[in-house]
Amino acid sequence: MLSLLERATPRERAIIVIALLVVLVLGVHAFVIEPYQERAAALREAIEQQRVDLVWMRSAIASLPATEMADSTSEFSGTLANFIDQAVRRQGLAGQLSQMSPIGADEIRIRYNAVDFNRLVNFIAQVNASGLEVKDLRISAADNPGIVDSSLVLVRR
Repeated sequence: MLSLLERATPRERAIIVIALLVVLVLGVHAFVIEPYQERAAALREAIEQQRVDLVWMRSAIASLPATEMADSTSEFSGTLANFIDQAVRRQGLAGQLSQMSPIGADEIRIRYNAVDFNRLVNFIAQVNASGLEVKDLRISAADNPGIVDSSLVLVRR
């Protein structure tokens, strides 16, 4: 390669050096600058979406049950499974209930499929006000907006 450059005229050497510089600049742009700009734009879009979600969540707080309800816990009598079954029916969630399994005497696992998120939150608020505490809650988005699949473990306080 060096022997080729030595045999080239000064004009040809200048053209080769300029071509190498152009390739170098284009390579840096294609492999460094452009991916950086695309990643920065994607992060800005994600942050903006999270801000929109935060605004929605803050507006949804107003529609949640008052916090005074949680302070006046009314203990229930009977088995935990019977109480949960009644609470599920009162909220109209019996059709979405896919599994309810007791874990000992003081805990119960409940799984919902394709349940409305707002109704699920109301159900959780109701059982929380009745003396149960959420030990574990897992929510995943379903196919439709506002519809979720969930698994929660409730325990007596």
